[in-house]
Amino acid sequence: VSTIGVLSLLPSGNAWVLLACVIAWGSDTGAYFAGRFLGKRKLYEKVSPKKTWAGAVGGVLSATALAFVFRMWLGPSSLPLEALAILAPVGAALGQTGDLAESLLKRSVGVKDSGKIMPGHGGLLDRIDALVFVAPWLLAYAVGILGLPLSWLAL
Repeated sequence: VSTIGVLSLLPSGNAWVLLACVIAWGSDTGAYFAGRFLGKRKLYEKVSPKKTWAGAVGGVLSATALAFVFRMWLGPSSLPLEALAILAPVGAALGQTGDLAESLLKRSVGVKDSGKIMPGHGGLLDRIDALVFVAPWLLAYAVGILGLPLSWLAL
């Protein structure tokens, strides 16, 4: 999650951080509702018994749509819309991978929640697991493809 701090060092850094949150949490929310109402086939039942393929697709679609809406109002102006068409769905899929990885960690030690700070939400780690995968993806794209400078490197 320290990558979030590094994202904030980009030009329009706060917008990049918010974009990471929109993609991660938009995917989580969209996956929940799509899975709940349309989900039949399980995605990976041994690791996360409630996740479905419909939820996975719904999460990617909702995160992508929300990312476009966000970009039009508050998003980083240096991010072309064509790039967002790649960044958002891949980021959403990576976020779901982070969620599954966190579920796998919890299952491996036999716990349902990663803590008691947020009861009923899977713990605090469950709120940020997708960001652990989404933020590095956005940072790599911003620096590696768009060539955006990190302000602390310019000193």
